[in-house]
Amino acid sequence: MPAMKGLLAPQNTFLDTIATRFDGTHSNFILANAQVSQGFPIVYCSDGFCELTGFSRGEVMQKSCACKFLYGPESSPAVILRIDQALEERSEFKDQIMFSKKTGEENPLYTVV
Repeated sequence: MPAMKGLLAPQNTFLDTIATRFDGTHSNFILANAQVSQGFPIVYCSDGFCELTGFSRGEVMQKSCACKFLYGPESSPAVILRIDQALEERSEFKDQIMFSKKTGEENPLYTVV
């Protein structure tokens, strides 16, 4: 049986479909478990996300999908607050935020929650 690399969730057809369809298509994304409200842990991250941020899959998995590990000195406190609110309210949110790569290099990203 083929294993889905980087997938840390019980078998879920939706997650499998998203991961299979979009990974390797120059898509940089994470998938989180919305049923675990404390932190919404990351259960899948694409190869592109790892390349973009400089973090390995093992370093990303089970961290909060708010990606606090990517916040840097240039990350907007107002946008960070809105990300947290959107997760808490389970509502859609789109904005651009300055994230830091593992190397500390700043990288502006458009974020959809």
